[in-house]
Amino acid sequence: MLNIRMADIFYRGFWTALDWIYPPVCIGCGEPGYRLCTKCLEKIQFLTGSICRKCGHPISKNAELCKTCADAPPAYDSLRSLARYEGVVRECVHALKYENNQSLGEFFSSWMAELVHDSGWLVDMVIPVPLSPIRMVERGYNQSALLARPLAISLGIRYKPYGLERIRNTRSQVELSAEERRHNVAGAFEAIPDIVREKQVLLIDDVTTTGSTIKECTLALKAAGASAVYCLTLARPIQAESLIQIEPPSSII
Repeated sequence: MLNIRMADIFYRGFWTALDWIYPPVCIGCGEPGYRLCTKCLEKIQFLTGSICRKCGHPISKNAELCKTCADAPPAYDSLRSLARYEGVVRECVHALKYENNQSLGEFFSSWMAELVHDSGWLVDMVIPVPLSPIRMVERGYNQSALLARPLAISLGIRYKPYGLERIRNTRSQVELSAEERRHNVAGAFEAIPDIVREKQVLLIDDVTTTGSTIKECTLALKAAGASAVYCLTLARPIQAESLIQIEPPSSII
């Protein structure tokens, strides 16, 4: 445990020192000295209040499950997302996905760790949603891993990027309909039993839209013997009327 704590301290210290040596600029507005300035942080719409205890979607205060999960419970044990996919958060996701902005992964990891603790999840390992080998070579990095690795350090648990594999190439989900997304990723993943068997897995992705990718990853993990799969994404598209905007935790500013 001491080694894990020291790793977290070293990791945070590394990024603090790097920010001093190479001052960042705000992803949202370009203000120097911040990865995200206070004004841009205040624009983030966090998913709070009453949410479905399965999929994490905002619901009325009088319900525990949304209609979708009540009618057809998802394979995963629980899913949460930190914020609405719009504005500043969309720009952050794009910087992670297309610019290899590793500092944002570290920046959001404290928030995401707080969400894991608040959800009461007991997990053994963190696994990012994998890219296909071809896409990995083309891009050179996995944006989900940019979130998953620092989160594992923050939580003090094992990071297992090879516990789940994408066994066939798939099209980008961006322009696909919900039905096309389901077909696109169906059977696209395979988990490694020797790594995930009888383990409680925390699965990380940058964005969930229809949940098709999360679903297929979960099915693969449970087929390989995972005892539980908890899913966490940085963002998801949500209707504006379902949101409550909150102040960011002071520890993040």
